[in-house]
Amino acid sequence: MLSHYSAILDQCEPFLIANSGIAADLDLCPAGVPIPPANVFNPQHRRHADFLAMLQLVDQLTYGPFGMGMPSWVFYDCAVMPGAVFGLGIRAARLEEWAREAMRVPEGYDGLVPVSQFIAIPMLAGFAGVAADAPPRSWLMYTLESLNQVSPGIAPSGVLKLTLALGLRVFPIQELYGITQWRSPRLEPYADLGPLELLTAYTPAHSMPRTLSFRLNIAEMNINALLQSPRLHPAVPPPNALIDVDDAEALKALQLEIEAGGRVYIVGHPVDHGPYVRVPLYRAQKEV
Repeated sequence: MLSHYSAILDQCEPFLIANSGIAADLDLCPAGVPIPPANVFNPQHRRHADFLAMLQLVDQLTYGPFGMGMPSWVFYDCAVMPGAVFGLGIRAARLEEWAREAMRVPEGYDGLVPVSQFIAIPMLAGFAGVAADAPPRSWLMYTLESLNQVSPGIAPSGVLKLTLALGLRVFPIQELYGITQWRSPRLEPYADLGPLELLTAYTPAHSMPRTLSFRLNIAEMNINALLQSPRLHPAVPPPNALIDVDDAEALKALQLEIEAGGRVYIVGHPVDHGPYVRVPLYRAQKEV
C-alpha cells in the first residue's frame, strides 16, 4: 500500500513527540515504517528545543494567516502534554538554502526539520468500557498540516496524506474526532477516510463559525482507501444533498437539523462550481 509513497520515505523521516506517560501506548513502527529512536522527542527535555521551535513555526506559517496559530503555551498545555505529535521531517542538509531560511534553521544545525505534523489527543469518551491499562479508543485530531500548504515544493507532494495515514496507525484510534473549516483543503483527505458524521455544521464557539466538527469510526479499509487511487470507500453512501460552504444561513439551518437529532454525513470531496464550493452530504432517514 505504501509503494506509491516510497519516494517520500526516501527523502523524509518519521518523528514522534510524546512524553513518557503516553509514548508506551503508541505504535513506533506504523505500517512497517519504523520511527528511529533518535527521532522520538520528549517535549519536556531541553535538548529538543530547536526542533520544537521549528515545529511551532510550521503551525504559525500554516495557520497564522487565519489568526489561528498556536502560541507556545497552547502547543505545550493543550497538545503535547495531554497528547502527542507524529510527523515527517527532512534533514537540514537536504533542504535548499531558501527552505532552511524559511524554516529559520539555526546556524550549524544538521538535524531533522519538520515539514508536516499530526497532533492527536485522547478523549474522555475513549476510556469508557476499556480495561484500566488499555489505551483510549477515541482521539481528537487536534491538527494536521504540511509546509506544502504554504510553500509548495518544500516537501514532496503527498506528504500530508501520508502523514495522516501513518498517524492513524501511530495512535490507537478507533473513533476519530476532528475539527476543520468548510473551506479547508484538509476536508478532502478526511473525506477519503469514509463518511464523516457531522457533530456541528456551524460552530459559534469557534473563532471561525463556519467550522465543522465530525466523528468517524476508523477501520483498516478506511486508511487503505486514503492511500489508494482512484479512491472509492465502500462504506460511503451516495449523496442526497449538497451544501454551499459559503452560505452561512444554510449552515445554520443544517446545524439546527443536527441539534434536532438529524444524522448528516459528508460523503465526498468539495466540488467547485464557478465561485461556489459545495460539499456532498448524506441525510440519513430518521428512524420511526
